[in-house]
Amino acid sequence: MPSSFTYRDRTAIVSGGAGDIGSTIVRKLHTEGMQVVIADLDPVRIKILTEELGDRVLGVAGDLTLESEAKRLLEKTQQTFGGCDVLINNMAMTSTDRFHERSVDSIKREIDVVMLGPMILTRLAVPYLQKSQDPRVITMSSLGGITPLRETPIYTTAKFGLRGAMLSFALDEPLHGIKVSCVLPTATDTFMLRQEALEGGSVLNFIDDPQPISAVLDQVIRQLETPKLERYPKTSDSLLARFAMLFPNILPRFLPLFEKKGRRGLKRYLADLHKRGLIEEVDGKLRQKARQHLRNTTAKKS
Repeated sequence: MPSSFTYRDRTAIVSGGAGDIGSTIVRKLHTEGMQVVIADLDPVRIKILTEELGDRVLGVAGDLTLESEAKRLLEKTQQTFGGCDVLINNMAMTSTDRFHERSVDSIKREIDVVMLGPMILTRLAVPYLQKSQDPRVITMSSLGGITPLRETPIYTTAKFGLRGAMLSFALDEPLHGIKVSCVLPTATDTFMLRQEALEGGSVLNFIDDPQPISAVLDQVIRQLETPKLERYPKTSDSLLARFAMLFPNILPRFLPLFEKKGRRGLKRYLADLHKRGLIEEVDGKLRQKARQHLRNTTAKKS
């Protein structure tokens, strides 16, 4: 189906827009001629990215789990670019602490960031989006929103809820007129995944080699140009996850087999990170080096 989507002179907000996946999306949309709003908690990374892109870009630092900050983001977008055509919900976080060890505050915070924040921002954006001739909402969910991951229980909880909310919202399109869709990546080679690998995250992430960010970007662009309810960057993983959840009672029996393969994949991934110079050993423990784009920028200035 040919695309009728127009990039040039339209405005997109990308939450988590200064992170690994977010910044890749921002750069692509900007290259295609869009006006892009980078919404992120980290003002330093926002500054680096806005200086890199130059014109047609607005950076807004703030905590989008707060309704007041979400409203401020939308108001600044309206003031600067005159409206909003596309909202891309990309903000996320995770922790590998098990459910029975989590503090109540940490549970609330992760659910706020991964689920409630995107839901509230989407709701507040509706009147802005409805003024657009072709409004879109694309939400980054996860295969963790289909299959439980015992090492990241709150992330799984929040992604399950976020996926359900966006599917429900999408089915109401005849009432609100906004095309709503999700992208559900499997493990993607980002700073967050590397941290999971070092902190004992789910070995199911490493059954296959983590996919590059470009694979996720491709699905985001496809959702803009030919939208459907959900897209999965790695089809084989998504089929396995969806099949497993048809019969959840088999999970205790088959999980050890998948985890055995995942542990082998994790070893390969950590070896690859060493080879690429992204992790180092300090006092007998592995840790990540500084984010690549920050380190490169510093080097250029020195």
